[in-house]
Amino acid sequence: MSEKKLSARERNEKAVSEMAESVMRDTRWDALRTRGGRLAVVGVMIAMLVAMPLAWLFLPALAALGVVGLAAVAWWALRMSVRVIADLPEEYLDERQSRQRDRSYVDAYRWFVGLTLVAATAALIWFVIVSENDLVTVEISWGAAMAIFWAFEGLALTLPSIALALREPDRV
Repeated sequence: MSEKKLSARERNEKAVSEMAESVMRDTRWDALRTRGGRLAVVGVMIAMLVAMPLAWLFLPALAALGVVGLAAVAWWALRMSVRVIADLPEEYLDERQSRQRDRSYVDAYRWFVGLTLVAATAALIWFVIVSENDLVTVEISWGAAMAIFWAFEGLALTLPSIALALREPDRV
């Protein structure tokens, strides 16, 4: 059984290695890799991060899933604009890329924590305003639960690449 696990691991490592090599050499998406291209992709991704929770709150579930699908396409474009550096393991990056990736994760962490604390603070303020005698009953709809899930899921997945895209200077 461990032999099958090892061979599956080896197949996975080979696939990641081939994908990393392919993306690093790929020139098809060079228009996304300019400063303007990256800023445009980041703008679209941020718009999708706002649109996903709103879609779950105000649209039928199937339409909201369509918005999630569009967000996945924007995330893919964002990842291609930074050559998936934020997502690659250490062994596939040179020293400069590794430092960039590490800095982007620190920035992403700070933004994620900041946004999470703002959301938690807003929820606490809401609780204080609507509670009577420190008692409140919270009822949450499926759409609201999905809105919260996709908001935080989207932020967690995209912030490292967004931070990297915003930090990366134009290359000649």
